[in-house]
Amino acid sequence: MQKLKAISLASFLSLLFLFVSCSIDSSLAENDDYIDEEIYLEEFYKNPDYYVEEEFYVNDDEQVEDNDYIMYEDIIETEEIFVPIFKMESIPPEIIQFITGVSYRENDTVSLDMLSYLTISHFDFNGEKQIGNMIVALEVAEEVLEIFEEIFNAEFPIASIRLIDYFEANDNLSLAANNSSAFNFRYIAGTTRLSRHAFGMAIDINPIQNPYIRHGNILPEAGNEYLDRENIRPGMIIPGDVVYNAFVSRGWTWGGHWTDPIDYHHFEKR
Repeated sequence: MQKLKAISLASFLSLLFLFVSCSIDSSLAENDDYIDEEIYLEEFYKNPDYYVEEEFYVNDDEQVEDNDYIMYEDIIETEEIFVPIFKMESIPPEIIQFITGVSYRENDTVSLDMLSYLTISHFDFNGEKQIGNMIVALEVAEEVLEIFEEIFNAEFPIASIRLIDYFEANDNLSLAANNSSAFNFRYIAGTTRLSRHAFGMAIDINPIQNPYIRHGNILPEAGNEYLDRENIRPGMIIPGDVVYNAFVSRGWTWGGHWTDPIDYHHFEKR
């Protein structure tokens, strides 16, 4: 009888210990401040929405301070990393389709394989980094990339670099939009001579800040604000600046040196 009582008491104590242990575990599980290392890591890899700033607390008697348990996104500031691109390639099929009948027309002078499609990084007037595209002659493609890389490194602002086809291959529309572009199979205004743009050997940059002047006419109209070339403002091309030097040092001619017309936004090569 005594032996039976001893067994019953031992069973009772075992059950009591099991109950207390479960209660403690349950209490700890409900305590937001308690972190078990294995559970924490498992949950973190499933859903990394949080982490403890300094260390894991795994002992029952150590508690995580309220300000140590913080949201992951409050600590890690995610910022997209901009990698500058200066790339040349054959004109992609979708771009050929886009420009055919617009800036490019079938002709016996300039074929598509004589041209190169460029991807160019640049800063805009808000100081933001942008990606643009331009078509130039294949023979000058590499040096044009070098030119625009120099311009980018100097953080010279360019409002827009888009194919002129976005403006129906209409120079006036592109100029008014302050767009910088190159290839456009067209004639020099008022003549039957092909423009250097038709060969992909001319580039216009920031037409508003660097207007075209002929017989007192200003293109684009907004360029009137920039006729005073002594009042230098962002985006203007001035002899000796980074844009001027990048082109002229490679044998390009600047339209700002002409007399009639004067074409401050225009560089060309022969």
